[in-house]
Amino acid sequence: MQQNQSNQEDDQPNNIVDNLEFQSVLDIQNLNDDQFQEETPEQNNQASDANRQERHLHLIAHQLHKQNEQQPQLVLEGEFYKVSPHLLETNSTYYCTLQQKRFTYYNIKNKDKPLGILDFDYQKYIFSFVKSKDDQYIQSFILQPEGCEKKFEFVVPTRTRDQSKQWVQLIQQYIYQSYGCQNNITSMSRYHRFWRHERILDPQILNQAQTGDLLIFRTRGTLQNLQRSITRSDYDHIVMFLKNSWEDPMLFESSNQYGVISFSYKRFVKAKSYENYEKILYKPLLNVSENDRILMHAYAEAQIGKGYSLSMMKFFKKSTRKKFFCSELIAYIYQLMGFIPETEKCCSFLPGNFTDEDKRLDLLKNAQLGPDYIVDFYYLQ
Repeated sequence: MQQNQSNQEDDQPNNIVDNLEFQSVLDIQNLNDDQFQEETPEQNNQASDANRQERHLHLIAHQLHKQNEQQPQLVLEGEFYKVSPHLLETNSTYYCTLQQKRFTYYNIKNKDKPLGILDFDYQKYIFSFVKSKDDQYIQSFILQPEGCEKKFEFVVPTRTRDQSKQWVQLIQQYIYQSYGCQNNITSMSRYHRFWRHERILDPQILNQAQTGDLLIFRTRGTLQNLQRSITRSDYDHIVMFLKNSWEDPMLFESSNQYGVISFSYKRFVKAKSYENYEKILYKPLLNVSENDRILMHAYAEAQIGKGYSLSMMKFFKKSTRKKFFCSELIAYIYQLMGFIPETEKCCSFLPGNFTDEDKRLDLLKNAQLGPDYIVDFYYLQ
């Protein structure tokens, strides 16, 4: 979002909401149209290097998967006190698991959705622990992602002491064997609260993104922090994928700079526009037929060229469907498909409403939004 300079729709009042706008994810300043003309031999070489890197990544992923399949993996589970980083908060009990080189912790009352995923293959960790005075058990241990200040400290309760040394030995073993440690991978530490999500690499999105899938953004900047405080959400922008069998995935959005547009996902990556964001989530749309995706694509294309608008008056007037802000546009397309009830006001949907952290969105017609995946763009750096 940016400050609104000239938005005249609906005689909008001059208030703080009207001075916030969803900014396009397309960074024109970083990438001009002439960079998309016919590529020179040097550019072709760069493309070949990128292809080799992508093949290398796929090989790595295959090898990791093969290792996990061939080698029997010891699984540990138990309860630990997690030390809160906030002085006034008490330590809480969490259910924890250790398997396939990842440490995962859950709310003790809900073991279905993890609250933290520390995957040693995806990120290098520094591990330390404190023994009891008589050296009979482990009192506590800390896992710290290399490259950031965040620490995950766990205290061993009495009921878990008998297994405490086994936990420490296996964590040390998994870290030592992990791809993250052996290759000094620290890319995940760049992202805001990365441990909340599973990871996906951006080349994987090129292969699997379909029409209706989403990218949800947390933008860097003071104004965006203010926006998230007002909306009480961790996110401030959202776009939707459009995909045909004959072209690369396109990003479909409404922004204050350009209104409703679509542009290549490759263009977004090539411009390194992702550097403007603290975190980007990929969220697949599931249980939707191919025919419905084709129809959804047509509905989206029919909106291209329309304008942008965000104002408090939207909540009190009937929409003209001529101007949209980002999440309103996505909600409207979903509503046209019958995934969102017609009684819902599309302008009441904000980017955060489409994430796992918000319980509001329950799609109709058996459609379902999959889990949030954090997109890793820095894995080769």
